Amino acid sequence: MKLNHPVTDREVLMKPGTILVTRTNLKGVITYANDAFIEISGFSKDELIGSNHNVVRHPDMPSAAFADLWMCLKNGKPWTAPVKNRTKSGDYYWVEANVTPVFKNGKVQEYLSVRYAPSREQIAQAESLYEKLNANKASMRPKGLVAAIKKISEIGFWKKVAIIYLIFLLPTLSSIYDHYAEQKYLEMSLFLGLATFASVMGYMLINSVMNAFEKAIGICYRMADEQFRNSIDLDRGDEIGDFYRALYGMQVKLNSDLAFSKQVASEAMRIKQALDNVQSCVMVANNDLDIIYMNKTVSEMFQNAQQDIRKQLPKFDASNLLGANIDQFHKNPGHQRQLLANLNATFSSALVIGDRHMNIVANPVRNDENERIGVVVEWLDRTHEVKIEQEIAGIVEAVKAGELSSRIELADKRGFFEKLSEGINELTDVIENVFRDIGSTMQSMAAGDLTNRITSEYEGVYLNCKNDINATIDKLNEIFGQVSESAHFINNSSQEIASGNNNLSQRAEQQAANLEQTAASMEELTSTVKNNADNAQQANLVANNAKELAEKGGNVVKAAVSAMQEINESSNKIADIIGVIDEIAFQTNLLALNASVEAARAGEQGRGFSVVATEVRNLAQRSATAARESKELIQNSVQKVRAGTEFVNETGKALTEIVAGVKKVGDIVAQIADASVEQSAGIGQVNQAVAQMDEITQQNAALAEEASAASISMSDLSTNMVEMLAFFKTENNAGQHPVAQRRHATGAVRTEPARTVSAPASNSQPAFVARSNDTDDEWQDF
Repeated sequence: MKLNHPVTDREVLMKPGTILVTRTNLKGVITYANDAFIEISGFSKDELIGSNHNVVRHPDMPSAAFADLWMCLKNGKPWTAPVKNRTKSGDYYWVEANVTPVFKNGKVQEYLSVRYAPSREQIAQAESLYEKLNANKASMRPKGLVAAIKKISEIGFWKKVAIIYLIFLLPTLSSIYDHYAEQKYLEMSLFLGLATFASVMGYMLINSVMNAFEKAIGICYRMADEQFRNSIDLDRGDEIGDFYRALYGMQVKLNSDLAFSKQVASEAMRIKQALDNVQSCVMVANNDLDIIYMNKTVSEMFQNAQQDIRKQLPKFDASNLLGANIDQFHKNPGHQRQLLANLNATFSSALVIGDRHMNIVANPVRNDENERIGVVVEWLDRTHEVKIEQEIAGIVEAVKAGELSSRIELADKRGFFEKLSEGINELTDVIENVFRDIGSTMQSMAAGDLTNRITSEYEGVYLNCKNDINATIDKLNEIFGQVSESAHFINNSSQEIASGNNNLSQRAEQQAANLEQTAASMEELTSTVKNNADNAQQANLVANNAKELAEKGGNVVKAAVSAMQEINESSNKIADIIGVIDEIAFQTNLLALNASVEAARAGEQGRGFSVVATEVRNLAQRSATAARESKELIQNSVQKVRAGTEFVNETGKALTEIVAGVKKVGDIVAQIADASVEQSAGIGQVNQAVAQMDEITQQNAALAEEASAASISMSDLSTNMVEMLAFFKTENNAGQHPVAQRRHATGAVRTEPARTVSAPASNSQPAFVARSNDTDDEWQDF
């Protein structure tokens, strides 16, 4: 047995849920290993593929265990047990190994090993067993009586059934014989028929179960061979039917998982092919930073850069990068390894290897459980770009320093960089020409020559700059011409202004005297208006009292009218009552007359009643007469009351008109009082304004004297300015001698500007004097 050394006591624990998978041929040579197995073993993929499986065997594992493994595999049986494996560094890790032969067309094609993380109890039991195996105190399989019992318990199913059937059949045959000896043929026939029926049914049942087992075993082997379209009876209603349906469900699920795995593999293959053909340089490394993938572009890049990289890393070999460690790119790999080992986000860095400038961008690769399973690195060879950047930086620094003679070489440039370099050279040419033209024009301007313009053709901002400079020169020509003319005009005008200021000072003194007289008159007027305002206020109070008395009289008349209306209504009611009394008297008279007639008919018996009737009639007549007289008197009273009511109504209307008139008078008086107050305030303001005018007039006189002195100084300054402006050469005076130019400017000031500017001044001055005289007359009249 191969012994792998050295070994350590450090255990590497498998993560829960991790599955280690390897495939070997029939001789135990590894043909496939998944990334989890490669990572935990510590070997590279190239070191594992093609090596015998005992490369990971730990010396503590007994040879009997592996002998038992190969015995089971050669017999076509799977094998499972805890196994202690060794890593490349000598550390160890425990796995629950499950090894099974893989059948293809009924023959063993290869061996498949699937390993899980064992429990600590399994590890403890395995350590105890393997220690005994190494000491020859135990065996992998039972021996002696235990082995015999195990062998008997594992005999074929038909043999077990035959033994059970014989045990069951012997008592039955004995009973049939007893019935035959006793000549109980009926019971014998019954026992014999039942035994025959039971035997047939038992055979059919056992045969059905065995056929189901054989069919299920065949289906399982075919599914292991990736054949998932096996015909299974799903309509059977017994327990075997349940088993078939469960087996069918497992077949469908495995077929679905296989389809999904193929889809994932197809997608992964498409991604790999895409990465193989992209222009970006892509490299993938596992958690040990061993390179497990490189696309074509990154391989070509390292092939091209190999000579430069070897200047710093002499052992660098671009053809053997796949499977190598990424540490070879760094002088201090420990620092980079620590960065990448703790990488949880994008990491960018720049490397200088030999004469090559490399940029790398590293990102962690994670599985569905968010566990990091590797690192993907993008490489970018920026050597050529850096060289161009340095050239561009040199040009930029030169331009910033004012050196515009440098240019970028175009011989080694292609594509974008060639166009960029051409553009920068053209830009430098344009900038140099622009500043050359600007410098020439500025030098001419400094020498006093305003005729040198920029005539070169430019575009964009440079065209705007050219137009602005030319426009500035044109504007300066115009400004200096106008300033020269204005200076001569100011020189002449300042003398006229001084003379005018003297006249203005005299008129201001005269106006101040007039304003003093006006102020005295305004004070007297203010006193008179104030007295009028006080009298108007008293008249307003009297009018308000009269208005209140008139309103009270109107209210009294209204009350009298209401009382007369009530008396009239009461008189009408009394007249109605007397009318009722008159009617009652008339009816009583008729009744008394009827009573007298009846008493006359009665004779002596009715004489007393006749006397009473006569008296009643007399009273009725007297009552009627009194009622008639009362009615006449009341009617006369009603007529007099009505006449009095009408008189009172007329009186009320008259008083109402009086009240309205008094109100109007009061309102007019109030308006007069308000107007008097406003007039008094306005005259006070006018008085104040006159005082301010007096003060301002005195200030104006002082300012006029100051303006006269300033105009004299301005005349001297304008003379100096004319002499200074003679320094500049403009288009209008180009080629003239400075003295002739000054004479020309003086003549121009005296002719055209004098006509255009001084003419309005001569017109405005008499108007000003006229207004002053008119104003003085108005103030004196006022």
